Amino acid sequence: MNWCFVEDDILSGTEVSVDISTKANLDKLVKIGENLLKKPVSRVNLETGLSEPCKDFGTNEEALKKYAKLLSDEMKVRQLTSPHTNKSSK
Repeated sequence: MNWCFVEDDILSGTEVSVDISTKANLDKLVKIGENLLKKPVSRVNLETGLSEPCKDFGTNEEALKKYAKLLSDEMKVRQLTSPHTNKSSK
């Protein structure tokens, strides 16, 4: 599966600093994250440098849920096939 990732250059001012952990700044970051989840999945076109929506990926929230499910399924398969997993207790 070809994955797109969240791309956005909307941070500015205190939002980009890792040293400013005030309640107000953290609240701003939460709102920015919530808004990013609602946006359509997009990626940067390397030829134009512009962000373009990825078709058939939906919103960032939907894509992250699908990716998390894929990772979870992969972990379960690896645990079942690992010689270091105690299969009798499952």
